[in-house]
Amino acid sequence: MKRLNWYFLIIFFSGTFLMSCDKDDDMGIDPPAVEPDDKPFYSLGTVVNEVSYILTTDDLENGEVSPIGNGVEFGAPEFIASGEYIYFFSRADKKFFQYQLNSDGSITEVASLLVTEYITDRAYSQNLIGDHTLLIMDPVQWGEPEIKWFTISIPDFTVSSSGSFDLPTIEQTAGVNWKVNVGRGALHGDKFVMGTVYYDFDLNFAEGTHAIVLDYPSMENPTLIETKLTTAELGIFTNNSFITTESGDLYIAGYRGFYGVVPDDNVHGVVFRIKAGEYEFDEDYLLDLTDVQGESTQIMQLDFLEGEIGMGMLVNDDDIGTWDNLDNDHYTYARIDLPNQTIQEFNMPKSDIRLNRKPLIEDGKYVTFIKSAANSTTNVLEIEYNGGADAVTIGANITGDNVIGYSIAKHPTE
Repeated sequence: MKRLNWYFLIIFFSGTFLMSCDKDDDMGIDPPAVEPDDKPFYSLGTVVNEVSYILTTDDLENGEVSPIGNGVEFGAPEFIASGEYIYFFSRADKKFFQYQLNSDGSITEVASLLVTEYITDRAYSQNLIGDHTLLIMDPVQWGEPEIKWFTISIPDFTVSSSGSFDLPTIEQTAGVNWKVNVGRGALHGDKFVMGTVYYDFDLNFAEGTHAIVLDYPSMENPTLIETKLTTAELGIFTNNSFITTESGDLYIAGYRGFYGVVPDDNVHGVVFRIKAGEYEFDEDYLLDLTDVQGESTQIMQLDFLEGEIGMGMLVNDDDIGTWDNLDNDHYTYARIDLPNQTIQEFNMPKSDIRLNRKPLIEDGKYVTFIKSAANSTTNVLEIEYNGGADAVTIGANITGDNVIGYSIAKHPTE
């Protein structure tokens, strides 16, 4: 009898355990996650001792990444990533190249396009429009209004359209126009908004801030828009300046400093806005970074994160002082709530990151590089941009002499 009772208890508790497992399944409790063996690879755009390399790694957070036995020598110090491809312009060859990012970490040259017919020198303004078009513009003569342009359809990588237009001019003195530059820009509704600046070769600047609005995709009817909110240049010296938020508003980082308008007041870096559906500057909006930060603050880059927020690369002009100190440990990143004009700086060392260009932004992370000029080290930098001021990880070290990191692209997985 005791043995039967014992058997009964074993069966009872076994059944209870099985029922509880079934209940957990019904409640949606997942089994422990299993790390996949096929971690994605990443291509790191770098310059090592003045030679451009694409370096491959499957670990952004730990260890070292070396160009020895790993680097693919590259023909340019920047690239544009879209889908499973990267694109770059070789000024020496006057060609655009298309490389495929493979799941095994390798990269393969797919095609090249000779573009001497469409450019004069260096394809100065290179713009990714959506996921399917590269728009390239180049001045026929620097400072003069005639501009050549063409588009490359991607990923099929063919020249899809081309032409030329003249930038609108502004008279400086009787019979003499200000010089004018082509800049980078962004699609805004059915128009392309392009940054520019009016100046002369003696470092004088026309009053106000200017942009050019063109019909897209025809690139016709170039129209000058301007604001007197402050004087700044748009899309010339900064790496990325134009972002469209989820509301459809276009925000533009305005630069004042060493290569542009020298501040003659307490206004340094600024952000302008063009509202969704409109094609004039919003005269009721100006984000004055110095006013918000309480110290001289310049903006070198503005990238879209999500919603109405962007990531700004900021620098205190007063720390630089002279041109030969421009590339040094001065720069940092900050999360900017654009409509509310609030700034959250991240707790990271000030760094020599002026030449960072195209970050990898995914899954709540902003992935780029951090370089210490003082310590001669360059590492991957990960910022969880919704995680607070301390959500910063200094990751894998890029080995070599005088390493500059500029772009990161993620390879597809099987």
